[in-house]
Amino acid sequence: MRYEGVGLTVVFVLTFSVGLPVLCGTWPYSAYYRGEGLGSSSSSSVDDDDSSALAYLSQVETAQQQPEEEDGRRPFLLVTIVTVRREGQFYLSRVVARLHQLLSKYNNEQQAGNDAITIRAMICNVNDDPQLHREALHLQRIFPLVQRRDQQLSVGIHNLMDKEKEDYIFCLNASRSADYILILEDDAVPLDDLLPVTRRFIDYFNQQRPARRRADFFYVKLYHPERLQNYLQPEPWRIAEWLAVSVLSVYLLQVVFRFRLRRHSFWLVYFMALVECLGRPHLLHLKRWMLARLVADPAAGYNLLQATECCTPAMLFSNASAATASAFLSSITCRKGYAKDTALYLHSRQSGGRLQSFVVEPNLVQHIGRVSTLRRNH
Repeated sequence: MRYEGVGLTVVFVLTFSVGLPVLCGTWPYSAYYRGEGLGSSSSSSVDDDDSSALAYLSQVETAQQQPEEEDGRRPFLLVTIVTVRREGQFYLSRVVARLHQLLSKYNNEQQAGNDAITIRAMICNVNDDPQLHREALHLQRIFPLVQRRDQQLSVGIHNLMDKEKEDYIFCLNASRSADYILILEDDAVPLDDLLPVTRRFIDYFNQQRPARRRADFFYVKLYHPERLQNYLQPEPWRIAEWLAVSVLSVYLLQVVFRFRLRRHSFWLVYFMALVECLGRPHLLHLKRWMLARLVADPAAGYNLLQATECCTPAMLFSNASAATASAFLSSITCRKGYAKDTALYLHSRQSGGRLQSFVVEPNLVQHIGRVSTLRRNH
């Protein structure tokens, strides 16, 4: 027994003091990450992304000359990009370029399969002076543009949180020509699965809920910061998942791989520490990658969970829930500590189950923002 205890101690020390630091030093969401701050990119990488996006948009403009004419059908889904001017950044161009690529591919596949649904995109310019946001004005050659014609809704500079909320309301209301509305902020670059997975979850809600309640979700978040996706978070279900993953790992070692394990409590703690140090976001992406190769359903590798509080880079609404969200936000004043994401989350929580809100994991957009429109110097 004494030698067994020494052996387990050696395994623990070698794993967490040698193996994981070497393996995970470049994994952004692991406990051993030694790179730049999370979410940051080198200036050369950002420049390359900007150049690629601008080159793609130039090709589209040359081929298209003007936005594609609408065919008169009501859109099934409208993707609205909320944008303000950010000096020296090309966030909006990167989002528009990637979204145009995904929309072109998705709509072509749907037409080939005789699918009648229509997905469109729109830019919503909420800059204080819309004419100063030249990037948005230029990109109306790619997607239609809406912008505020007057400034009566502008909020003083000392309440930028409420100004952001009013902008969100404006874009929500401007988007209500569609059955479903996906609000993207202009620093949320769509990932490959955004459109098929969003469509699949909409179909899920329509199939699972009675006809009279088909639009009964309040919102679905398509992004939650990876730094808040690990197991040591306030949500109780994360603890249950943490234990389940650890128990499954012990089971696989003992039953499938025929390891003769004693001291099951040690191995349970070992695997709980292991998966937390590896980083839950990496495990989510591994699961998505594996299921994408085993199952035809694009949404199989994604979780649909009860919503968490932060943040709003990508939010899905039904037409009815967009009206509910707009009316609620119009009735409140946002401030520091009570931004629109917190307000919507608390409103959902306090509705007694009437307004269901969800979050999708892993994320369907990449948050690239390094210049805040609320904190102009950061």
